[in-house]
Amino acid sequence: MEGMDHLAHERNKTEFDVDAMKIVWAGSRHAFELSDRMARLVASDPFNMLRVCRRFRKDDRTRLGRKELFKNTLRKSSSCMETYPRASPYWSVQEEAGQLRNFVDEPSFTDLHWGMFVPAIKGQGTDEHQQKWLPLAYKMQIIGCYAQTELGHGSNVQGLETTATFDPDTDEFVIHSPTLTSSKWWPGGLGKISTHAIVYARLITNGQEHGVHGFIVQLRSLDDHMPLPGITIGDIGMKFGNGAYNTMDNY
Repeated sequence: MEGMDHLAHERNKTEFDVDAMKIVWAGSRHAFELSDRMARLVASDPFNMLRVCRRFRKDDRTRLGRKELFKNTLRKSSSCMETYPRASPYWSVQEEAGQLRNFVDEPSFTDLHWGMFVPAIKGQGTDEHQQKWLPLAYKMQIIGCYAQTELGHGSNVQGLETTATFDPDTDEFVIHSPTLTSSKWWPGGLGKISTHAIVYARLITNGQEHGVHGFIVQLRSLDDHMPLPGITIGDIGMKFGNGAYNTMDNY
């Protein structure tokens, strides 16, 4: 029956405070209130309940082809970012976007943006870096990913081959993947969506290596989304498991 609380009878028999247990389960009152607010926001979608059900449905996931899985996740993630910020007076992009991600319930291009790209800038960037890049990232005016893994090295950071050579004449870092095995491989969101990446590469200055460092690299034009000169990007395609990472545009 629509709207029936099937657990009400059992909750009424409990010998502990259910509301207090919710706080314990969430980790803190703030975390619970944030999660509860987002759940209620999704459930009371300003459009209508039917569209919410279709927007976040997942019962048909095992029957969808890879292209439709990817498009479906794009719709869900984009809907979260476009609809709910305007619908909620409590919108805080850092926290609430993360909560809305739970309702997508599929690997998405936003995972690496919020989970790796933004934290890398916050944790490793200077004040100047943060002032420039974080406002753009928070507003999704740029979409970032985390380009560490390479085809020949997995997540073995010490084995990375990509280099970042400083050119004192142009005051630039030249990012170069010199071999097939140095190709950045598997970063989510890099195949089709991301405009920028945190690229991990071996820093070289004056012919001397200084270990692996992270560099913010623009991948695509913000005007037409085409790859910039010198950058080759493509989606690696189908992965094992229909409901797994086939919703993600891994490079």
